[in-house]
Amino acid sequence: MKKWITLALITVSLLAAGFYFESDLNLHDSYFIMVAFFAIQALVLFRIETWAPDEWRVQISLVKIVIRLLSSLVFIMILIYTHDDLRILVIQFIILYLIFMIFEIVEALTNLRRN
Repeated sequence: MKKWITLALITVSLLAAGFYFESDLNLHDSYFIMVAFFAIQALVLFRIETWAPDEWRVQISLVKIVIRLLSSLVFIMILIYTHDDLRILVIQFIILYLIFMIFEIVEALTNLRRN
C-alpha cells in the first residue's frame, strides 16, 4: 500500500506543479487527460491484482506490465491522431508513463524475489 501512496503523492505533486508553473512548464492541453488515464489505469490494474489468487502473484505482476504497455500505446495513438503539437504531447506522455512503470517494475521485482 505504501507504493500506491507514494505514486499518488508523485502524481499530485506533478499536478500541483502543473497548476503552479502553468506558463513556465508549457503543458499540453491534454496533459490532465493523460494523468487521469494513468490514474484510472492504476486503479484497474490494482483491482486485477486483488482479484487474482495468491499463487498467480508473479504472473499477474508481469501481465499488469503488458496491459499497461498495450493500453498506453492505444491511448497515445488516439491522442496523436486527435491533437496537434505532437512533440510536447509525446514527451509529457513518456514522462508520465515512465513514472508509473518505475513503480510497476519495482513491484514486479519484489514479487519475483525468492523468500
